Amino acid sequence: MTETTDNAILFYDSEAFEALKDDVKTLFNKNTNQQLEYSEKAFNDIPNNSRVYCFLSDEQIKISIKKLKVKECAVGFISHPNAKQTITGFNLRKDIEKSFDELLNSERIVDTDILSCNDEPVLNYLAIGEIVTFLTSKSSGGSIFARLGRFFKFVKRLKHVKAGLFTFKTEDKDPFETAATDVLIVQHGKNSLISRILSEEEYSNDALFHTFIFSPRSIIQLIKAYFLKLFLGESQKNKAFKFLGQLKTTDLKLTSTQDFEYDLDGIKSKSKELIFYIDNNLKLIPSESIEYVEKSESKKIYKVDNLPKGKLKEEVVRKRLPWISHATTEEYKELFSLLRENSRPSQNYVVLMTLSVVLATFGIFADSSPVIIGAMILAPLMSPVISLSMGVLRQDRSLIKKSLITVSIGLLIGYFFAIVLTFITPINEMNREITSRIKPNIIDLGIAVISGAAGAYAFAREEIAKTLAGVAIAVALVPPLAVSGIGVAWLNWEVFFGAFLLLITNLTGMVLAGALTFLFTGYSPFRLARKGVLISFFIVLSLSIPLGYGFFKVVQENQIIQSVNNKEINGVSIEHVKVITRSPLNISLDIVAEKYPTDKELQEIQNEISKIVGKKVELEIGIRLSR
Repeated sequence: MTETTDNAILFYDSEAFEALKDDVKTLFNKNTNQQLEYSEKAFNDIPNNSRVYCFLSDEQIKISIKKLKVKECAVGFISHPNAKQTITGFNLRKDIEKSFDELLNSERIVDTDILSCNDEPVLNYLAIGEIVTFLTSKSSGGSIFARLGRFFKFVKRLKHVKAGLFTFKTEDKDPFETAATDVLIVQHGKNSLISRILSEEEYSNDALFHTFIFSPRSIIQLIKAYFLKLFLGESQKNKAFKFLGQLKTTDLKLTSTQDFEYDLDGIKSKSKELIFYIDNNLKLIPSESIEYVEKSESKKIYKVDNLPKGKLKEEVVRKRLPWISHATTEEYKELFSLLRENSRPSQNYVVLMTLSVVLATFGIFADSSPVIIGAMILAPLMSPVISLSMGVLRQDRSLIKKSLITVSIGLLIGYFFAIVLTFITPINEMNREITSRIKPNIIDLGIAVISGAAGAYAFAREEIAKTLAGVAIAVALVPPLAVSGIGVAWLNWEVFFGAFLLLITNLTGMVLAGALTFLFTGYSPFRLARKGVLISFFIVLSLSIPLGYGFFKVVQENQIIQSVNNKEINGVSIEHVKVITRSPLNISLDIVAEKYPTDKELQEIQNEISKIVGKKVELEIGIRLSR
């Protein structure tokens, strides 16, 4: 803190001053010893060590800061209609009278730092890039419709966002070059919406300023990061902003080989070089809401590990920022090598396929879901199915052929052991695990699609445990394969065709979903993927017809069950209703009565149920007597 004389001067913009109400003018004149209209010559009339209240625009304040600093004047800022950046950067009250009243009542004078860019004071921020500029700058439209219009224009511009190559140099570090879509530079963490999200630091006089370097792989990744931080808090910051570089330094030289556009406090300009530094010791009369944190030891920050380097930065610069993250050349090579290896049948594949089918078949006969789940975990079909998805996507005939051979070997192993085990097992009646897999419908296709997407996404992202996706895919393939084999051994073609339709539905659905997932994660351009994706889509679409019909039948059966279940007919309660067959309509149900019903009473119950469902029914009745 420093002290000045009591010489209080109002330094004002004449146009804005004349527009004030008379009582505000009176307030200004009453509380200042001298009133000076802003001009270049007026600076000569301001004594050294004066207390100067600036009612000026942003542009005028930038000029005044330099000249009043030399005169060692204590400077306070009054909210001005054209000082939006000053109001935000110095946290002023928007109301003119209140902001002036804070200055009059303030007993603080702080020797504060001022960030400068190419010798121009930065009142609030400097932003490079469409996204950061939009989120940082203030909207000029007052109405909700104007702001919505501005937002949709911004969304339209997002498809043109492209990273540029920038070189960053600080005094104590070697220069580094990286690709960035956006750069935000502020003196304090509180200066803008984005910096408040990324930094929790208070206002401080440590001769340091913040630089945030953004290099997202997709627009969705950027939106997701802000969403996680805003709604899930500080714990998600480091996880969400994996594409962010951060510097906190005393100086910075930012250069590029080409002119780039930047926004300095709302004014757009172009340059190839920006030089930032801290200009010390402006005597500032701060607003009441600013609490400067004095730090004896400055803590610098130099985090650039998340920024693209080498070939990656060249790939990022080469194309516009996609909506969804695209794979790099290195990621593609690594994944494709893995999928080629997985497309070949191996000894482990054959052994695991055998064990999983044997376990699944025993589990089906035992009507045991836990045993079937164990078989699902063992199943190795995920690898060739995902390899097939990539082959279809990129029209790689070799990969398609090898993957189909490996999948076919797995299916043949499954049929062989399911048939053999059925022959040696004395059980020949259908149970719940069998009947649930012989009437596929559109919901089963949805399960297959989700399973395929999960498997492909797990392979595309190293950090995800691939075994989790393996379980999801096994759910959709191994059980219907085993049931289909049981149908062959029983010569029950209804069981065979029903389970086989479910198997083919799940397989094609997973291949299509896997291919689309790889497409959206950038492992193939659409022009190359179009043919394979369209063929897979039409195959799935053709299968959707019988599946849709199956779903329609499920809905009808559910309606019949709901219309009859828990009904009371002639004093008899109906429970546990199930549809056995549709043609003829055969219904299984339990009746609860006080005494055993006669044949006539049973016939009346059948007739009444026929009226309810609208067609003749055959009943399988279980009778329970209530006491």
